[in-house]
Amino acid sequence: MVDPSTLADFIQYSTKRYPADRYILIMWDHGGGSLTGFGYDQYFQRDSMTLDELSTALRNGGCQFDFIGFDACLMGTFETAVVLEPYADYMIASEEVEPGVGWHYNGWITALSQDTSIPTTKLGKILIDDYVKEVAEKVSETQATLSMVDLAEFKGIIPPAFSRFSSSTNDLLDEEKYKTVADARSGAKEFAS
Repeated sequence: MVDPSTLADFIQYSTKRYPADRYILIMWDHGGGSLTGFGYDQYFQRDSMTLDELSTALRNGGCQFDFIGFDACLMGTFETAVVLEPYADYMIASEEVEPGVGWHYNGWITALSQDTSIPTTKLGKILIDDYVKEVAEKVSETQATLSMVDLAEFKGIIPPAFSRFSSSTNDLLDEEKYKTVADARSGAKEFAS
C-alpha cells in the first residue's frame, strides 16, 4: 500500500472512472512526517511512503486537488507542504499526534454534498472544527491540532529561504559546529516530543 505506483494508479483510475469538477485526496493511516513519511505497510516490508515517493505518486497520478489531507499523525510539516504544493491548492494535516478517533467525516462531507461549489477554505474550516469538537468530546485529555495551509503561499517564496537555511545548516555541520545546530534545535518549538 505504500508503493508510489499504487497511489498513482488509484488516482488515475479514480479520475478517469469518476470525472469531477474538483478533487480531494485524503490519506488515512499512520504518519511519520518528514522522517518516515506516510503510511505503514505492515504486511510486506514494514515500509512507509517517504515524501519523495509521495511526490512521485502525485506527479504520476496527474491530478490537481483542491486539498490533500492527512488523517494521520505528524504530516503537517513544512516539508510535506513543499512536496504537495505542485499538486494541491491546500494541505490539511496535523503537526501533532492524532488520537485514534481521527477525523469526523460526516459534517464536511454533508456540507460538500449540499453545496458542491462550497469554497475549499469553508469546507476545510468545517472539517477542522468538527475534528477539534470530536476530539474534545471523545478524548478530552488529548489536544487536537489540525491546520489548513494555503500551498500557493509556498510557491516561489518559501523554497528559496528554506534552501538558504538548509545550506547554512549544512555548512555548520560540515564545519563540525554541532553544538550550534543542537542549541538552535532545542530552542525551537516542538510538537510530539
